[in-house]
Amino acid sequence: MSEQGRLFVITGIPGAGKTTVGRALAKALPKAVFVGGDLIGDTVVSGKEVITEPPSIEAIEQLLLRYAGALTLADVYRSAGFDAVIADDIIGDRLDDFLELAEPEPVHLVVLHPCADVVGERSPVRDQSIPDDGLTTLDHWNVLEHQTGRLGLWLDTSTMSNAMAVTTILRNLDQALIVADTD
Repeated sequence: MSEQGRLFVITGIPGAGKTTVGRALAKALPKAVFVGGDLIGDTVVSGKEVITEPPSIEAIEQLLLRYAGALTLADVYRSAGFDAVIADDIIGDRLDDFLELAEPEPVHLVVLHPCADVVGERSPVRDQSIPDDGLTTLDHWNVLEHQTGRLGLWLDTSTMSNAMAVTTILRNLDQALIVADTD
């Protein structure tokens, strides 16, 4: 068996570039897989509940299943020596929930935090229609800015290329690393 691979988590608001940066990071690593949160979430084909404000119990349970599914898939590959990069919307109180599910594994957490205007420019369609959760880009940005714990490596990617973001992540792995408190 190979040595256990590392776990990377790329998060931020919808339109922040998580999938693009996550895939680019996985490609830059010697042996890695990419696990997109949308891919895991889309495995629910009937009875799907989306997070709204306030969220229903069923929606929260399905979101936690989505996180657990992403972590399980990542662990399958990590046990074979692959690094795993998960990209998903994990902000606000949900970040604590995700990290609790990931324990006791060390996580390299990267939070993409471009300014709200840049996200709107990158994905103008997102601002023209309200997402399933009923929150606008600015609403998501405010949750990230004001209700998300400052853990891991936070990157303002407003002016960064994908290559620059990946280089910054790789140069700051120690800052991104979150190790569970074993007390």
